[in-house]
Parts: sequence; C-alpha cells; structure tokens
Amino acid sequence: MTGVLVLDKPGGITSFQAVQAVGRILRERKCGHAGTLDPMATGVLPVCVGSATKIAGYLVAEEKAYEVEFRFGVATDTGDAAGKVLAERPGASAPEGEVAAAVAALVGTFDQVPPAYSAIKVDGVRSYALARKGKEVPLAARRVAVREARLLSFGPEGFRAVITCSKGFYVRSLPRDFGERLGVPMTVAGLRRLRVGSFRVEDAVTLEALEDKAGRGEAASLLIPIVDALAGYPRWVVPANAASAVRNGRLAGDWLAGRAAAERGGIALLVTERLEPLALAGRDTTGLWKILRGI
Repeated sequence: MTGVLVLDKPGGITSFQAVQAVGRILRERKCGHAGTLDPMATGVLPVCVGSATKIAGYLVAEEKAYEVEFRFGVATDTGDAAGKVLAERPGASAPEGEVAAAVAALVGTFDQVPPAYSAIKVDGVRSYALARKGKEVPLAARRVAVREARLLSFGPEGFRAVITCSKGFYVRSLPRDFGERLGVPMTVAGLRRLRVGSFRVEDAVTLEALEDKAGRGEAASLLIPIVDALAGYPRWVVPANAASAVRNGRLAGDWLAGRAAAERGGIALLVTERLEPLALAGRDTTGLWKILRGI
C-alpha cells in the first residue's frame, strides 16, 4: 500500500502516535508524517505510507495555513496552554485595533526566533530537551515568510487569527512576539492546521473514518498517489528506453535536451510513460541536472 493519507489529527496525541495509529489500522509498517503538529494541535497531518515515505521531505517544505486561538492574561514557557506559567495577569487585554494591526504586520519575510521548546538541535541535542532541564537555549533567528495573516474574531479574553506561512514558521513564537508588542502576556490556546500545500482539512480523514474504511477493505481509496501528491512540481515524462537508467540514479540522454529550468526551486518530477513516479530531479551547483531522490 503506497500513497499519502491526509489525516485530520486529533488533539491529545503526538504526531508520532498518530502515525502509529495509521500504521496499525492499515497494517503497514512503513509510515511517516510530513510536518509535526504539537500534541494539542489538530488538523492536517500528511501521513506518507509505503514508498511515499521517500517524498516526505518535499511535502514538509510546502506552505502551511493555521487557525490560531490566542488567550490573553497568561504566558507560558512553551508558548501554549501545555506549558509552565511564566506570567499571569487576570483580566488583561488589548485594543482590537492594535491586535488587528499586530496580526496584519506579520505579512512579509522576516527573521523569527524559534521557541526554546522546539525540535531544533543545539550541539546535537533537541532544544526542548535542554529547555526541560532548565538550560539556556540560544536559538538563532531563522528567515520565514508569511503570505497571509488576518484577524478572524476578537473578544475580551483573546482572539482568533488565520496565518498562512512558510516552512520553519513557529506559531508558538507569536505569543512572545505579540505580547512584547501589545504589552500583554498571552499564549496559544488552540491550534488547527488548515492546509499543507494542496492538502486541505476539508479533505482530511479522521482516525475513526480510516478505521471504518479499513474494516470494509476500502482504506486504499483514501491514499493519494505519489504523482498526485507532487502535482505542484513540473512533470517530465521519461522515455521507456531511459527509465531504467533513471531508476538506477543516472540522468542522461537526448530526451533532456531543451528542458527549461524547472519551477519550485529547480525541481522536477520524473515519471514513466504510464505516469508512474520514478524520481525527483534538480540542478546541481554547475547547472547540470541530477537525481535528487529515487521513488
């Protein structure tokens, strides 16, 4: 069984536990997710099954959209409701206009300092492991991009916003950044991922629905084929006489002549004449094409 399952991850479990549940239901040992969601978070979690695990790294790089609920009056060490309380001001709030302006100001490209409780490695150790031991975690700012940020609703206890962002953006950094700008402690009280690339929450399946389909022998129908999961990449059809070479990691032949520079960072999806996935290819530093990942 091979393909990408768009899972609607429930709250209260880790992304790894969600993948384990999918593997158990599908009776498939080879499963992996494309983009971690915190335990409290819900929504789109692409789960790569079988050979599709080979493309997980490319799906992680896709743009993501979130609906976030922020709560005024409390700040935690993790940036969300699961963390240790660092500051508390019951009844604290901020003017709606200032909140809307702070949200809108996110749009653009900027350097963001990740939260201490993150999976980023510091000298080979996950930063969250260091933070749990009470150690200082000096994380360097990372360049991120926000394409859309807008206020959905506002109330005396907090607000909700939609944020569409690049890979590497940390929603849990926002309570710190918003709090500094607005002068109010706050935390993430709820987080739902609405989209990863072309995978939308409206099309996602719950674990219960997956189990029901599996019980009727129809679970495979929920898996998106690799070629469709990578539909955003330019697609190059490899002639039959060159397919074997591509499978063995060799990229050469007259069929490559005249190929224009691929989009999406110079990456193209190579498929057989029957549209079966072969590999992802890209240009090296000299401008020559090479196989990046065999599929």
